[in-house]
Amino acid sequence: MRSALRTSIVTAALAGALLAPAATAIAATTAPRPVPSTRAAVPSDDSGRYEGRPVHVGNGMIAVLRNGAEGPEAWIRYVGDQWKPGDDYMTHVVGLVTRGQTTAEAYGASFELTKAQTTAPVLVVTTKGVAKSYPLPEGEAGQVCSAEKSQDIGAGMSAKLFTSPDGPRAELWVAGEDTAWRLLDRSYPSLPESAGIIARIVNPSGAAPGFEWKTQGGGTPLGRTAFPALPKGCKPNYKITEDQAADKPAAKPAPTVTVNARPGAEVKPQGRAPR
Repeated sequence: MRSALRTSIVTAALAGALLAPAATAIAATTAPRPVPSTRAAVPSDDSGRYEGRPVHVGNGMIAVLRNGAEGPEAWIRYVGDQWKPGDDYMTHVVGLVTRGQTTAEAYGASFELTKAQTTAPVLVVTTKGVAKSYPLPEGEAGQVCSAEKSQDIGAGMSAKLFTSPDGPRAELWVAGEDTAWRLLDRSYPSLPESAGIIARIVNPSGAAPGFEWKTQGGGTPLGRTAFPALPKGCKPNYKITEDQAADKPAAKPAPTVTVNARPGAEVKPQGRAPR
């Protein structure tokens, strides 16, 4: 009830400021759903790739702690308040921290992977100013290759921009919400027109990707900013292709991931999250 009411208030505040299509596209009717991960869908016989040691971290969430060949990972999943050890935990993904992205937020909690470059990383979960630590299994040491920054994009919205060896990633947040509204990355670099606002990663596979946005109508110009650079010594794990000029919008391929659609918005099918 509280979440639905807050969603209605936020939507009312945005309606006058967003582009014209947004006024009808984001009318609030139900509470938002958790945001699935942007990782590829998992074959039914490969669920073990995402299994690990689940620990309850509060607010209806668990963290699945792993430290295998992929390096340290903590998958944050929403399981509800009734979950107990031994119950199924392969449910909704609402966050992920790795050496490539060491921070995340969901449902009033912040998550940080500390000592990420060591053999014994630790997940620190902070809720209402109280921090708790959860050691991950020991693994191989490695360099932290991530950078991030926040950008106000107007109309009560902000973008969190991340750079890792996997490429640029943007989380779009509405003020007062518990989870990100949409996620953009190399495979899904631009919002569809039905979203009612402009938000896109420019040159998503290039050496210097950028982010563009427009959340207000009238003569408001496009906002532009660069993604943070990878730390020295870190390299992308994909081929660099300068396929977009810096002053042109990114292409809009068929979506391949599931995102958290605001209530009432038109969203095309985009695959499914890891189980």
